[in-house]
Amino acid sequence: MAVESDELQQYYAELACDGGFEARCHMELPERSLVGARIVNVGCRRGKGTYKLSEQVGEGGFVVGVDWNEAFVEAARAGVPRALERSGLSRCNMAFRVGFPEDLAAAGLEEGWADFVYLNSSLSLFASPARALRECGRVLAPGGVLLAEVPVAEPNGKGRAGDADFAVDASRAAVVEAARALPNAVQAAPTFEELLAWLATAGFSEPVIRSERPLSPEEGSAPDRPVPTVPGDDATYRLLSLEGAR
Repeated sequence: MAVESDELQQYYAELACDGGFEARCHMELPERSLVGARIVNVGCRRGKGTYKLSEQVGEGGFVVGVDWNEAFVEAARAGVPRALERSGLSRCNMAFRVGFPEDLAAAGLEEGWADFVYLNSSLSLFASPARALRECGRVLAPGGVLLAEVPVAEPNGKGRAGDADFAVDASRAAVVEAARALPNAVQAAPTFEELLAWLATAGFSEPVIRSERPLSPEEGSAPDRPVPTVPGDDATYRLLSLEGAR
């Protein structure tokens, strides 16, 4: 799906994203060393995850946090001195830029720059998740790795394969549309098969699932603001922590 810049601007301006599941920063990192790596953190929010990644890459690496919300980016930048003080790093190894997940080039990210791209659990609320994954692939160097935490839906609770019946598909599409409008990042989740298709189209190998756990639609609640849910949804959900090589 092609999405023009003005459409992206309008979509993200209307997306309520301060709180809820998509704002959490669980960030399950791989066991491999990230020292010296160059990483892009897409949807960095107020910077907490980027600060954590900067500690992992050390002074020889660099992390770029990208978010569409200018206020969040400014808050993230303001927190850099304190983050460096906590980590004990002698030089700044991070930067924050305003940009859309579907257009990382506009945020100054060149093709093949990154060793890793980290995506938090907000993928399902992006204007175009498939295009965002293609952008993640574009900025990765050959052999680079996508690190992602992604909710997936299991229609009718029947496992990853779900049910191919058209009526079920139509029902699922209606839930996703309603969930994106709320927004509820859990109920807006793709099926596992949809996620695999997006990744394959973006040029990633079949992902390695490092861990997974059940999710409930209500789990998106923030301490100060419960996230609304779409009624009548019989799907079950899981949060996958995965790696996909470019």
